[in-house]
Amino acid sequence: METPKDKGKISLSIDGEKKIPVLDVANAIQNLQNIIYNLGDYYFENPCREAGDFPQDVKKYCTLLFTDIEMGSVHADLQISNEQTALGESRTIGERSIVATRDLLEALSKKDIPKEELYDIVNDPHRVNKLLREFYAMWPDEHSKRILSIGFQGNSQIQLKGFRKESIKKLLHKPIEEYEKEIFGWIFGINIGQSKKITVESNQGKIYCYFDPEIKDWVQEHLGKFVVLRGTMKPIHKGNFGLFIDSEDSIEQTCYYTLDNMSSPDRIMELKNKVPIEFMLEDELFIGSNDELGLFAMNTRMKDIFKELEEQLFILYQEYVLTDDELSKSGQLLRERLISIVGDSRGLI
Repeated sequence: METPKDKGKISLSIDGEKKIPVLDVANAIQNLQNIIYNLGDYYFENPCREAGDFPQDVKKYCTLLFTDIEMGSVHADLQISNEQTALGESRTIGERSIVATRDLLEALSKKDIPKEELYDIVNDPHRVNKLLREFYAMWPDEHSKRILSIGFQGNSQIQLKGFRKESIKKLLHKPIEEYEKEIFGWIFGINIGQSKKITVESNQGKIYCYFDPEIKDWVQEHLGKFVVLRGTMKPIHKGNFGLFIDSEDSIEQTCYYTLDNMSSPDRIMELKNKVPIEFMLEDELFIGSNDELGLFAMNTRMKDIFKELEEQLFILYQEYVLTDDELSKSGQLLRERLISIVGDSRGLI
């Protein structure tokens, strides 16, 4: 059973052979570390990277450390950094990464499943493919005598059975399917040539959106405006995706969107109630604000606006909810409002 002190723990055992090469042990642990890093990167809402190192904040909160190792048959106990803090009963980024690793491993250890079920755990097809590659590399071959088992948060270990490896290979080679997506942003570029696409500075970063020729005039009317775009993400080339829209209903002009998360230095928490944000463009800077809570951020990148507002909301939460200080009447009203948005989690653990 999971206890608070076990939340960040993983155990790994390799057995079944008299002699186990040290390099094989190191590779298995490295695969596991890469899985945790990738999931931490996902929960920090960073784009899926094809190459290069992980950011320092991911490494800081998702690096596995040895707490115990036994040789002979190999058994290692590992734990993520304990520098993290969590709000109430919620989990840190590292702990969420461990839970997602367990959920993925449990799914892959069962009967054949459609790849789309994995998206319920990690809603990013590219990230799922990277994770599958790590699981496949770590998984014992079908006829291997080696037994690899992994346990999470003090619970019983899950055995990676060799006969499941072929199923993982099939999932890995299955093309990434189309999926629905909504973005908010500013349309600042348009190409009405053969490709028929617009460029959007959005809450997801810069995105190319391809449109049906029949709605060309409608799309042009929204150039230089804030919009919500709803469409289908489809593969284009070299593993890249584009957003495709095919009707006037796919574009909604609005200068309002919602803040869905709150960010502390080591975790991102989904809000119980979304916060409306008003946007404007002034002197080539995007501005996002909420007068009720006093949130205000400006930047040339829309994605950074959302990140800063999420961090500001956490600072407010610290000052008015995670405090034992006596509050004024207006401070108490703000505290109640913040609790209704986030939830009541007094004290950092």
